Amino acid sequence: MREAAESRQVEVDSPLLTGDQVAEFFREGFLALDSAQISQADIHWCREILMSLIARNVGRKEGRLIDISAREDGDEGVTPQLCRPSLYAAELSKWSYRNMGLAIAKQLLGPRAALSADNAVFKPSRIGGVTPWHQDEAYNNPQAYQEQITIWIALFDTTPANGAMAFIPRSHKLGILPHRLNGGASEATSIECCGEFDRTAAKVCPIRAGAITIHHGRTIHGASRNLSDGPRLGYILNYKTPPRARPELGSFSWNGQAARHITHRRKLWLLRGGIFMEMLRFLRSDHDNRRHLIRQVVRRFRQWPHLDAAPAASASEAQTPPLTHTRL
Repeated sequence: MREAAESRQVEVDSPLLTGDQVAEFFREGFLALDSAQISQADIHWCREILMSLIARNVGRKEGRLIDISAREDGDEGVTPQLCRPSLYAAELSKWSYRNMGLAIAKQLLGPRAALSADNAVFKPSRIGGVTPWHQDEAYNNPQAYQEQITIWIALFDTTPANGAMAFIPRSHKLGILPHRLNGGASEATSIECCGEFDRTAAKVCPIRAGAITIHHGRTIHGASRNLSDGPRLGYILNYKTPPRARPELGSFSWNGQAARHITHRRKLWLLRGGIFMEMLRFLRSDHDNRRHLIRQVVRRFRQWPHLDAAPAASASEAQTPPLTHTRL
């Protein structure tokens, strides 16, 4: 099955979303396509890979596998998230749906849209945690701001009981609202929106395995706990535009506060030799991951004091938790 999935490389030239679907996306800020967009064989293949990676705690020592529900004095279940699983399972990079996802992204973001990262978020049965309300673009650095869309692929049927995605309609028109650490805690791995919005307007979008949701980077979204007897797993593709400075947005101070202990653990791992394994993984990976690596190297290089001719232009990867951009 793996070989079959790897071999299906699909070139997509024609638009995948209808005019009405595109209009609904920009009007509401999200789109739920409940009919299966992906074959069950491909869904089973992807599900097996991701469940195996998470079960084996792949990425934990590097700070890539984290619990996005974790916070000080919190007891809202557990929600493991693995950032860039394609670094650990290269076959994910060859999945044909990436081409389809990119075609959708270019319809919505324009021709310069590119895959920024892939993620997997798991809510175990009965103990799956809450995903706090947030906007993905709140994880931005205003000095290198990127607009984005997120394609969320259901690998199991999602229901209100197991934590189906929920969106606040038209909230993408509110701009970036204030955020804080999850629950207002002093330590947390994720942020939550603490600005004013109507939570009662939330639309829960249950979808079957193989179906997808697409949401705007400024759409407020979240998900409830998984209290069902079955697991909930999503594979997420984040597409972004090239970075540009947005100084009028000020600073997103909340990004310097989240996941500090994980960032510290990752720094120690890199300094103890993990940097060489990290470089090797990226160099062996796909062009999207390699492009990310090159951008991070350039950003770090520009942050060196003797090259800091324009401090405002330096990207704050250290301020924005590099492994926690997606909370789904």
